[in-house]
Amino acid sequence: NMSIITGTRFTEKLKASSGEQWNRVVTHRFTKELAAGTIDREVLKKYLVQDHRFLDAFVVLLASIVANARSLSDRIPACQFLALITAKENTYFERCFESMNCSSEERKTIP
Repeated sequence: NMSIITGTRFTEKLKASSGEQWNRVVTHRFTKELAAGTIDREVLKKYLVQDHRFLDAFVVLLASIVANARSLSDRIPACQFLALITAKENTYFERCFESMNCSSEERKTIP
């Protein structure tokens, strides 16, 4: 492993390889306000709706991997990962939507 030889951490190499994009992400208003806990509730609501949609699509992708795996031993790790991301993650979104009074209808209409 070249990282061990050079003393550079893998995460530092990833950061360096992303170039200016890294700085744009970590200094973006959304990122700063999210980290500081000062993000506008409507902005956060939209973000959570979009993130929940991503989770839904990701679950479908993982399920298709499980369905198309060649053997049970190939399916088990994907099943375990699927169970992990759908356990508390889903209730997190549901609890957030409830606390923000975000209805299922509103979740369908937020872009």
